[in-house]
Amino acid sequence: MKILNKTIKYIGLSYLALGFFSCDDGLDLIPPGQVSELIYWQQEKDANLAVNGIYAELDGQAMVKELDAVTDIGFRAPSGPGSFHDVCMGTFDPVNAAIGSQWDRYYRGVQRANNVLANIGRIEQGDENLLARYEAEARFLRAFFYTQLSSLWGDVPLILDPLEITDHIGRTAKSEVVDFVIAELDQIIQGNQLPLSYSQEVGRATLGAAIALKARIAYRNERYTVARDAAKAVMDLGIYELYPDYEALFQYAGQNSSEVIFDRQYAVGGDTYNAFSYAAASIGGGSVVEPVHNLFLKYGYKGPQNPNDPFENIDPRWNYTTYYTGQPIGTSTFNSLPDSPTADRVRSSEFSTVNGYNLKKWVDFAADGSNPNTGSINMILIRYADILLMYAESKIELGEIDDSVYDAINEVRQRPTVEMPIITSGKSQEELRAIIRDERAVELAFEGLRLYDMNRWKIGEEKVGTVEGLYYLNTASGEWETITSGLTRTFRADRDYLWPIPQVEMEINDNITQNPNY
Repeated sequence: MKILNKTIKYIGLSYLALGFFSCDDGLDLIPPGQVSELIYWQQEKDANLAVNGIYAELDGQAMVKELDAVTDIGFRAPSGPGSFHDVCMGTFDPVNAAIGSQWDRYYRGVQRANNVLANIGRIEQGDENLLARYEAEARFLRAFFYTQLSSLWGDVPLILDPLEITDHIGRTAKSEVVDFVIAELDQIIQGNQLPLSYSQEVGRATLGAAIALKARIAYRNERYTVARDAAKAVMDLGIYELYPDYEALFQYAGQNSSEVIFDRQYAVGGDTYNAFSYAAASIGGGSVVEPVHNLFLKYGYKGPQNPNDPFENIDPRWNYTTYYTGQPIGTSTFNSLPDSPTADRVRSSEFSTVNGYNLKKWVDFAADGSNPNTGSINMILIRYADILLMYAESKIELGEIDDSVYDAINEVRQRPTVEMPIITSGKSQEELRAIIRDERAVELAFEGLRLYDMNRWKIGEEKVGTVEGLYYLNTASGEWETITSGLTRTFRADRDYLWPIPQVEMEINDNITQNPNY
């Protein structure tokens, strides 16, 4: 395995992307320079820096914004071989670089966590409670990485200690990995080593994050009783609530709000990114990720649907998620129609939209418009709305349909700035399944969760066919039509519910096997 040959070997601290916490802001990941292992693991700050290095491997833009583009609700623009575009189109294989880079990153995170856990006991002087918290953080982060690894690849090597270069580890059954993660999180939760919140070190793992992660891995693996109870435990903490402004939740105003349970922190002067790289060409973006017509079809209406304007009265979350023709963008108006005179005209350049829509979610033009290269909106990894929907779906699948199911769904739908009509009681289990699946699609669009839902529901085939984009009135025909590039997606049910083990891992480690049909 490559990770065993180059990455999973005991990692010297000079290679850790260590960081520190500022006094006023959240988790900052500024490399402080190289540190000799000979003098390390002597003080509390050594553990602090090493744990911060684990946070550096958390999911960022690619696995939050971009991952939904490989599903039925999005599209990933072409960018050469080995990108998520190939995953989007169903033409990926074990040498896909985008898939391989995620595998490598998760296992770097695992090794960094194992490094902390193997060495933190060497610190002889320090606050025992603080060191216990650092240890719990490392265990939580390792559990997060294994949640992702097992969700995407199934059976994966379960590595709990730093490895030597000669170690070749085979795959552990997915069910055993899930058992380990749940047991690990239970110990963290019961040990009460993580606080409910932080006053200065915002961004670190909390007790609520540990319970929420337990709900997530149980939910993804159809352990609905465990998922229900864990989601309810998060709700009962009484410290999380929906942020009133859905659009602002994904802008700077919503950072570290009471809806955010766990996120990937960024900071100006430390870890930043191009704020508009995934968005529209007219604001300097590359149109990397696009919503598609199938997402539009999942949004309901607040009032009567106007046959002359399908965007009138639509669920406001559509307007907060997508740039479409007629919407304000920056200081102008978005227009991707084939005859548009703007930079957003469909396929007018390599940076413009391919199918007519652009991603609006995660864009804060007022804040980043003057300098998008210092974008630092945190990537939300777990939030309270997801917990409410996990709770509702777990109860639906268990046949426990009661008022609490409707209350959870309607709390999400009735958020101020959304205020969609409530779901009335009396629905069957099948009706509620359809409702909750559409609700998750529209509420959580482009937050990196749709692929896991599709895999769990076994609906991968719903992405198959010609990609359809912007719904617009063709003035020549007088009919509403969709813009399409003619690109056609495929999906193999006998293969594509799991990603391939990277080919380089297969070549280096004789003890690892490939997923079926790759």
